This record gives sequence, C-alpha cells and structure tokens, in this order.
Amino acid sequence: MKQAKLLHSLAVGSALVIALTACGTGGATDAAGAQDAGAEETRTVTHLYGESEIPAAPRNVVAASVTATPVLLSLDVPVVAAGTTSPSALTDDNGFFAQWAPVAQERGVEPLPGPEISLEAVAAAGPDLIVGNGFGADAIDEATYEKLSEIAPTVVYGEGDVSWVDLTEQYAEALDRADRFQEVTEEYDALVAESSAAVSAEHPVVILSVTPNGFNVFTAESAQGRLATDLGLTLQELPEGAAADSTQGARTDIVGVAPENADALGDATLLFVNPQGDELDSYLETAPILESLAGWEEDRAFTLGPSSFRMDYYSVPLLAERLVEVTTA
Repeated sequence: MKQAKLLHSLAVGSALVIALTACGTGGATDAAGAQDAGAEETRTVTHLYGESEIPAAPRNVVAASVTATPVLLSLDVPVVAAGTTSPSALTDDNGFFAQWAPVAQERGVEPLPGPEISLEAVAAAGPDLIVGNGFGADAIDEATYEKLSEIAPTVVYGEGDVSWVDLTEQYAEALDRADRFQEVTEEYDALVAESSAAVSAEHPVVILSVTPNGFNVFTAESAQGRLATDLGLTLQELPEGAAADSTQGARTDIVGVAPENADALGDATLLFVNPQGDELDSYLETAPILESLAGWEEDRAFTLGPSSFRMDYYSVPLLAERLVEVTTA
C-alpha cells in the first residue's frame, strides 16, 4: 500500500508506524551503480540564486543545510554528508533531527560540523552536488552560495512560506525525482484520508508557540495549519486587530498575539509546538495568562511534540498521529 512509507516512517510502536521508509535504503552505493552511465551528463536548473549546471545523476550529494537533508532523503537522493545543528532534545548526538536521524544513519550520511557551514568539511566530503536551504536558521546566503559553488555545483531552494510539499516538488524537479515525488504526494493523501477519518473535535484549535512577549499563532498558511485543516480541523479565527507582528519576521504563516490579546484565542483547544518539552506547566511559567483561557481551564491544552516545529516528510506522520490523539482525548 502506497501509504505505508509516510504513515509508518518513524514512531516505533505507534498504530501509524511500522518501519522506516524502505525506498533507497541501499544508499549512495546502489544509486551510484545505477547512475554511472549518465555520470558525465549535466542539466541546468534554476534556483534561489540563479542557474546552476548540475550532474544529471549526482552520486555524492552534500546537504550543506541540515533542514535540506530530510527533503533529499525523502526523494532517495544519494546524500553522503549533511550539515548539523547543535545537539539538543530535538536531535540525535550528531545534530541530525530525531525524526529522520535513523534514516540518515541507515544510509551512511556523514555528519558535518554545524550549525555554521564548514567549507573545508564540505569540500572534504567530495561532493558532485551541494544543496542548501534558503531560509531559517541554517539558511545559505548568497555570499556562502558563491563560496560553495567553487567547491561543486550548488543549488539553494526554499523561501519563508513555501510548504514542505512545494519545497519537495522544487527539489524533485531539479534532481529528476518526479516519480518519487508522485509517490510522496500519494502517501500524503493516504495519510490524510486515514487520519481525518479518526479526527474528532468539538472546538476549533489554535496552534501556537509561547514566547515571553506573547504567542506566535500558526495560520492556515503554515505547514502545521495546512495539515490540521487537511485533517478536517477548524483553526480558530483571530478577531481583526488581534494579530501583530510575529517574532518570525514578515511572514504570513505565523502571526503574533500579545498577552493582552490572549482572549482572541477564544475557547479553542490549545496545541503547543514549542520544542521546550511536554510539561504544560513550563508554558504557564512563560505566559501565566494561559490559565485564563477556556482551553486551559477545560484541560484542552496539549503539546504536539518537538518534531512539530519544522514540517517535513518524516515529521508530518508524527504530527498527524498526535493530532488524532489529542482531538479524540
């Protein structure tokens, strides 16, 4: 069944999970053998910083940005090395995010120093293609792109409001992985169909993170909001004037709500994406005003898990599972 890979990616022991994604488990070695014949061919692709001529069948791909790695892995691209972030509760010991770290380990992806890019380490990995992310904490700016391009052909994709599906499609088009992308979309559709049948909620939901200055609310344009609405959940509508600038900059997928406007969250069920842990009291310590909200008073406040903060092929099934769990609690 096509839904198996996305439904059963990671959460061992869960009803939605059976095993790690099976496609491409042979890693770069198997891919290289199949691609030798076209190794000298190239293709021109357009990306965030212009055009690059890249190998038609790259065999040694380096993900300079850690968040580019799950996209490449999901498309069965032969990743030999990848950037990392500082180890934390969100990552494994290498600095790979926990939701896809087992896949990276299985495919022999070498962790590179991070979170800042080491040009020397990238070069030492012997890439024939370098891939980077265009936004977020691990973004590759144009100056770094130019330096990386001196090592090997480099492409950079991703801007603020691009969904994980759209970003995956961009990579698929550039790297000739259209067939695999079609499988990814079919898996997502199957996940939505199965999960939406189990979702049940009497109240709207608000997906938010907590800061000392208030709340960042994830809108219907966010990856988290899109998944929630795809599953049939209703997002709480904010009254006009309640939203302010978020701490995420000029983005429409996340909007800020000041503490004094907390009543704009209404009687919604509160779903926290903060990666700070599963203890609800920690959110209350940061924002005591939460205690006055109906969702909190009625025990309709839940954490969504650390992988919910950044959506990709591997974290989406985990969030879908959690949304089913909390809306049927």
